[in-house]
Amino acid sequence: MGSRDGDLVRDARALGWMYRYLVDGLRLSWENAPYSVTEGWVIVELAQRDVTEVMELRRRMGMDPGYLSRVLARFQANRLITRDRSPENRRFQTVRLTRRGRAAFEVIEDRMAEVLRVRLSTFSESDRRRIVEAMTSISSAIERALESRCAI
Repeated sequence: MGSRDGDLVRDARALGWMYRYLVDGLRLSWENAPYSVTEGWVIVELAQRDVTEVMELRRRMGMDPGYLSRVLARFQANRLITRDRSPENRRFQTVRLTRRGRAAFEVIEDRMAEVLRVRLSTFSESDRRRIVEAMTSISSAIERALESRCAI
């Protein structure tokens, strides 16, 4: 691996550590919550759309199918979600948050926002703006890569 590749890997690793600083703060938002961190992220992901296809959710979350199935079964038992068959293709299952599920999302969202506010408050206003802009840029690039990978 050449020096240029080494710099790229080193910089990406450093970015990962900085990102983890913020994400680990988000993990704190699940302390004393009735959901694990993974379950919380599933709720957050489901809240992004009215209806989500389970296969798409699994792909986006990168979760083991069996584990996701158990999480969704627990959510269904707790009346956080409803499951149906896709109207376009009955072989696929769709999931949507219920009112109770949306309420759980609101609690998680409020906790995450508070933790992020505290973490980001340690930076100056201009640094906060730069951090958020950089994270948005990175997220967009990764999303494009994931979408093109799925189109293959």
